[in-house]
Amino acid sequence: MSKTLKTFAIAAAGIAVLSAPSFAQDKVRLVNSTKVVFETEHPYTGLEEGIFKKHNLDVSVIHGSGGAASLQAVITGSQDVVWGNGVLGVLSAYAKGAPVRILGSNIRGVPDLYWYVKPESPIKSFKDLDGGKVMAYSRPGSTTDLAARFIASALKIEPKFVSVGGPSGSRTQLMSGQVETGWSVYPLNKDLLREGKIRIIGTGKEATGLNGITIRVIAANLNWLNKNRDVAKRLMTAFDESLKMTYNSQKRLQTYAKRWNLNFEDVKSATEDTPLEVATILPVAGLDKINQIALDNKKIRELLTAEQLKELVHPMGNKP
Repeated sequence: MSKTLKTFAIAAAGIAVLSAPSFAQDKVRLVNSTKVVFETEHPYTGLEEGIFKKHNLDVSVIHGSGGAASLQAVITGSQDVVWGNGVLGVLSAYAKGAPVRILGSNIRGVPDLYWYVKPESPIKSFKDLDGGKVMAYSRPGSTTDLAARFIASALKIEPKFVSVGGPSGSRTQLMSGQVETGWSVYPLNKDLLREGKIRIIGTGKEATGLNGITIRVIAANLNWLNKNRDVAKRLMTAFDESLKMTYNSQKRLQTYAKRWNLNFEDVKSATEDTPLEVATILPVAGLDKINQIALDNKKIRELLTAEQLKELVHPMGNKP
C-alpha cells in the first residue's frame, strides 16, 4: 500500500470511530425497600445475570430503611424508582400531590406473611386469639397491621393488636415471653421452624379480603418518568425477565441464600411460599379497595376519583 493510501485508510478509520453511534447505558437509581425477603431478590438477578445490561441500563441498587423512607427518597428525587413499597403509602402520597406513580405490582395478597407461637403454647390457630390475646404486627399502617386486621375481620375474632417491630424484634419479644404471638415473612425464621422452636398458627392467606389485591408496588418519581419514559419501559421489561429467571433458576435461589447467609433448606421452597401467580408485575389490582382502606385509616381525606386511580398507574412505564 502506498504511503498516500495508507494515510487515507487510517484517516477513514478514525472518522468511522468518531461517527459510530454511542451506546452509553442509561443510569437508573433504584431503592429496594427492604432486605432478605424473597421478592427483593429479583433486581439482583437483573444485575448479576446481565439482564439490565442487555436492555442498555446501568442500574444501581441501595436498600432503604422501610417503605416510608424508601418512598421519600423517590418523592424527593434522590432515587428514581422504588421496588417493593407498600401501595397504601404510595396512594396516600399521590393523594397529597407527591410526584410518584405506580409502574407495576410486586405482590398481590400477603401469602408470605405468617404468625407463630412457642411450641408449647395453647394457641393452635388464629381463632384462639379471640378474646383479647395478642396478635403481633410490625408498625401502625404497615402491611402486617393491615393483614392482621383483615384476618381478624375474616375470622370474626377480636384479638389485641400489638406493635412489635420487624421480624427480629418480634422474635425476641415472643421468645422472652413479652407477647403471645410473633409474626414473620418467609423465609425469615424458617430455621426456628425446622428446629421445632416455633410453630405457625396461620398465614396471610387467611386475610381473604386482601387476596388478589396489590399490596406492594414498583413506583417511580413522576419527573424522572416523564423525562425517561423509554428508560422506564426497558427497566420494567428487564424487571419482568429478572423475576421470571429468579423463579426458574436453582442457581438464583442458591445465590439468594448465600447473599443473606440463609440456609438453602430454608429458601428452596421460596417459589412456593410466594407463588409466581401473585408476584407477576401486572396486573396492579384492587386499587379501589386500597382507596377505601386509605380513607378508613385516615391516610387520605377523601376517596380518589376513578380518573385519579387510573392516572396513578403507568403500567410497565407506559402512560395510563
